[in-house]
Amino acid sequence: MSRNDVVQVTSPREAEAPDEIKKRSASPALPSNKAPARLYALDGLRVVAALAVLLFHFAGIDKATDVNWGENPRYLFPELFHFAKYGSYGVQLFFIISGFVICLSAWGRTPGQFIKARFLRLFPAYWFSVIVGVLVWRLIPDSERKIPTISDSLTNLTMFQVPMNAVHVVGAYWTLWIELCFYLVFLFVLIKPISYNRVYIFGWAWLLVSVIAQQKGGTGLPVLTTFAQPMSTALFVSGIALYLIYRFGPDLKLWLLLGGSWLIMQSDLMQHAQITNKQGFDRNPLLILALVTSFYLLILVIALHKADRLNWRWLSTAGALVYPLYLLHEELGWAIIRTLYGHLGAWATLAATTGILLVLSWLVHRFVEQPSVRWLKKRL
Repeated sequence: MSRNDVVQVTSPREAEAPDEIKKRSASPALPSNKAPARLYALDGLRVVAALAVLLFHFAGIDKATDVNWGENPRYLFPELFHFAKYGSYGVQLFFIISGFVICLSAWGRTPGQFIKARFLRLFPAYWFSVIVGVLVWRLIPDSERKIPTISDSLTNLTMFQVPMNAVHVVGAYWTLWIELCFYLVFLFVLIKPISYNRVYIFGWAWLLVSVIAQQKGGTGLPVLTTFAQPMSTALFVSGIALYLIYRFGPDLKLWLLLGGSWLIMQSDLMQHAQITNKQGFDRNPLLILALVTSFYLLILVIALHKADRLNWRWLSTAGALVYPLYLLHEELGWAIIRTLYGHLGAWATLAATTGILLVLSWLVHRFVEQPSVRWLKKRL
C-alpha cells in the first residue's frame, strides 16, 4: 500500500450507470468538486499499524530475539512488552484498509490501468528493499539463521517467493503475497465497468469461497485456499464494504455484508489466536478480538464521513513513509539493534533504531520511490 492509494478519492459517481445513480440518489454523495479529497485519517491509521508491527518485532516477541538483544524483551521492556506483543495485529488493520483503498483506487479504471497502478505503487520501493535486505544479510549477518541463497534473493524480486518456495529476504514480505492474491482476484470485478452491484456481489461470493476453502477434509482445489485465505479474505471484504458505505452511504445490504465479514473474521481470528498461543505468544483471545473490532469501528467512523474535518497535513507526509518503513524495518532494524545495543542500552537502542528507520524510509520515498515511479510511468 502506498500513500497515494489511500488518500486519493475519485469523483463521487464516476463509472456509475444513470439508473444506478438514480437508484442510490438518496445516499450521501462524496464531495462533488473535481479536486480529490485527502483521507488524512486513513493515513494516520496506517502509521499506527506500521509502528505497531515495528514494536511487535522489536519488543513484543519473547522467543526468537536472543541473538539480537541477548535477552528476552519481556524483561528488557517490561511495561512496553505487554502492549507490543499485540502489535502483530497491525497487519489486520492494514488488510482492512487495503480492501477500502483498492476498491477506491480501482473505481473507474480498466484492468490494465489497475495493474499498472498496482505495479507502480508496489515494486520500486520493494525492489530497493530486497537489495538492502541482501546487503544486510551479507554484511551484518544473523549468525543464528541461514543466509538466503542467491537464487532465493533473485526470486524475491518477483514477489512470488511464496508459491515458488523461496525464502523471504525480509520476513515481513509474507503479507505482500496475500495482497497480490487480493489484487488478482479483484480483477474479476473490473472485467466490466465497476459498479456498486458488481462489487457487492463480489464481496459475498469471495466470502463464501473462503468459507468453503476452510472445510475439513479440503475441497480438492488448493487454488481456493491460495486466493481466498482464512481471515485475510474477510478483512479485505470488510474494507470493501466500508468503502461502499463511504461512497454510497450505509444501507441494510452493506450492514449485512460488513456484519457477515466480521462474523467470519472473528471465527478465523479466534482459531489463529489459539494456534499462536500454542506457539508461546501468550495473548488474550478476547482482547485480540476487541482490538481488531476496534479497527472496524475506527474505519467505520471514516466511512460515515465523521472524520472528514481531520485535515492534519503532516499525516500525509507520515503516511508516505509507511510502505518503505514496513519493507525496511525488520532485517535492517535487527542489524541496527545488534550494532547499537552494546553501546547504548535497550531503550536508547530502540529509540535510535526507530528514528534511523524513519529517516531512511523518508529518503527511500523521496529519492527512490518517487523518481522511480515518474521514470516508469513515462515508459509503461
